[in-house]
Amino acid sequence: MAAVSRRLDGRNVRPAIVDVFGLEESGYLLHDHELRVGEVGGGIELAAGTRGWIRRLAPPKWRPGVVGGSQAGAVRTSWTALMVAIAGDTSIEWLTPLVRLFPAENKLLQERIARELGIRTPLTAVTSDRSLIPAALGRDLIVKPLGVGHYANHDAAEQVVWTQPLDVGAPELDLLTGAPFILQERVAADRHLRVVTVLDQAWVYELDATGVELDWRLTEEAHHSFAATQEPEVAQQALALAAKTKVGYSSQDWIVAGDDAYFVDLNPAGQWLFLPEPNVSEITESIAAWLAGETP
Repeated sequence: MAAVSRRLDGRNVRPAIVDVFGLEESGYLLHDHELRVGEVGGGIELAAGTRGWIRRLAPPKWRPGVVGGSQAGAVRTSWTALMVAIAGDTSIEWLTPLVRLFPAENKLLQERIARELGIRTPLTAVTSDRSLIPAALGRDLIVKPLGVGHYANHDAAEQVVWTQPLDVGAPELDLLTGAPFILQERVAADRHLRVVTVLDQAWVYELDATGVELDWRLTEEAHHSFAATQEPEVAQQALALAAKTKVGYSSQDWIVAGDDAYFVDLNPAGQWLFLPEPNVSEITESIAAWLAGETP
């Protein structure tokens, strides 16, 4: 948000960044259609004419290790409820409304929408019984969390469940009864694509898959190796996905195998600042222009 906020400097707007840390550490008042926060000059009008962008309701490591049903859990729930009340205010024009943000994160809904649009995706299934895994998925599977891919263990240490390849006979598949996981056919990627959309604009970046982990985030150098590319068909399909899911911003992952591109994932609040210039500045500027009421 800081990068976007800097882009708003000098424009005829008064930007305000509201997050749970700022509310916790400052005096605040939510009353009628106004939010006052100690570190924000004046009040923020929760009314028509105000535009907003929801990046996240709370940072990833906010209050880790909280046990549901505990006092700390009740406190966390109260703070979350306050953030939902602010981010869900329908008087504000949001780049992506809160009521669209949560459904848009569901990977199974994304896959269904992609297929409705005629967009190629890896064959997908969810089951708690390995004997019911469809034969059409083949022997080489991709397994990924259906819900969040990170959690805090008993000592508050963060754990991450990465996307991983498994053979259909792998003993790990006996654990499917523990929580729903996505099972997909394994498509060997020649290239990874990161597609960023803002309203009706799209930017496509590519990463050579040679020597890169199945989940490219596990390869440190991959985060700095994307390059801008021209993929007009993928760009149009990515825009169609964003429009169908009703998100004003999206960060999407695709893979290319041979001549075929496959949609993998859509994040309605994903990262883009790790991508190379000059395009990354264009994305930031487009978000800022929309927030300022301009035509991106």
